[in-house]
Amino acid sequence: MPLPELGVGVIYTPALQPLLESETDLVSVVEVEPETLWTFTADPAEPYRPDWATLERVRGLPQTKLIHGVGFPVGGTRTPDPLHLPVFIEMIDFLGAPWASEHLAFNRAAGPDGPFATGFLLPPLQTPAGIAAAEASIRSVASRLPVPFAIETGVSYLRPRAGEMSDGAFIAAVAEVADCGIVLDLHNLWANERNGRQPMEDLLAELPLERVWEVHIAGGSEFLGYWLDAHSGEVPRDLLQLTRRILPELPELRAMVFEITPTFLTRLGLDGVRRQLGALREIWEQRHVAPPRLVGLDQPAPEPTLEPVSENIPGEPGWTPEEWEDGLAALVASRPLNGSASPVCRALAEDPGIEVLQRLVWNFRSGVLVETLGLTCRLLLLHGGDPLIRELFDGFFLSAPPELFASVEAEAFGAYLEKRRPDVPYLEEVLGFERAALRAVLEGMSQIVPFRFEPTSLLEPLSRGRLPDSPIPGNFEVEVTPDTGTAAASGLISSS
Repeated sequence: MPLPELGVGVIYTPALQPLLESETDLVSVVEVEPETLWTFTADPAEPYRPDWATLERVRGLPQTKLIHGVGFPVGGTRTPDPLHLPVFIEMIDFLGAPWASEHLAFNRAAGPDGPFATGFLLPPLQTPAGIAAAEASIRSVASRLPVPFAIETGVSYLRPRAGEMSDGAFIAAVAEVADCGIVLDLHNLWANERNGRQPMEDLLAELPLERVWEVHIAGGSEFLGYWLDAHSGEVPRDLLQLTRRILPELPELRAMVFEITPTFLTRLGLDGVRRQLGALREIWEQRHVAPPRLVGLDQPAPEPTLEPVSENIPGEPGWTPEEWEDGLAALVASRPLNGSASPVCRALAEDPGIEVLQRLVWNFRSGVLVETLGLTCRLLLLHGGDPLIRELFDGFFLSAPPELFASVEAEAFGAYLEKRRPDVPYLEEVLGFERAALRAVLEGMSQIVPFRFEPTSLLEPLSRGRLPDSPIPGNFEVEVTPDTGTAAASGLISSS
């Protein structure tokens, strides 16, 4: 069945609701990242609970909806959690999505202490064995979905290595053997080229372009000499020009989606989003007018900031996908290492991209904690400054792997602080209050929190960025209801 032509759209975030309701001529597609609207319940039978109130508002929007997974990628040897798929399918049906997609990446691995999350979407092993692993994972999902399925081309901050396939050849082989569509993330590929991987023109020449149903485009930023796929604002001008040249070469293209991280939406503003969508719509509407060829682009490719590694690394062609995933993940997430993955770690340890990934994981995890346990983190910062909070974050990150859901990460940090017991006045009350707020939302039940000080005199100054000044002592209790609990209990830690 042919897929419908949808047009230009944007990744959904609640802050965009006013624009989506008013700009029906500008925005034709709303792409939903479902796991960001889920709560992790810790119920073994039904661990994922969608935010149906928000989803009702999304369903009421006039645009066509697409589903784009961000938490259970299909590029590795660990197939997605079987309990994830029924909820994923439920959202496809609820929103009437004509197709769904996920990343050609992995975010889970194993160490001597068992399985763990990586804290970041990581590139799979680009070998024939890696193709077979990705095919199995993709088919495990696609065979159960009620709509066609596509894989998104990923970003990689690692240098190209001897013994691996080119990026384009790997993506093409996976899409062909798994018989799926492609979400062509142009900013990912542009970042890869800038960071020393395959030139976009060469990559596109290797892809089955008739399998591209959707294009993603975004802005990024510089970091440690790399260009990050940060979804941090306006699309670079050179990338817009390149997009104008590429779109006519995609015969089955049905949608183009602008990605902006909610954190950066305030900086860009709704007017900035309107301008970006207007520029994309103009490119979209002109894509069939005198289509140029990809050869001989007017704009020169960005200069790579790194030289690819080309020397032969002994033993590298013999790595298994599991060894690659476990070794790379252990380096990135600072986890204990499986012995069989040691050769991977030794080979990758000198790659400067590893430090980039480590720093990104640290930033993501600390950002989640600051957002989810805001008063607690503010108290730590006000009391001990940046050195204290960094010391506590470092200790926690070394003691526990990343978690997929913000609420689980926050609860683990709360348990770490409870065990560590830093000498910070009022920490017990403030942390207890925020942990109770999380539990109230997750469990749907009110929580009673004891206070040794009058709660308002303790919490109000912190909410204004000040340390409490002689709060009133006594024996107090606060009831935290699900309605007043923190909304940060919901949502996947999205690091795509």
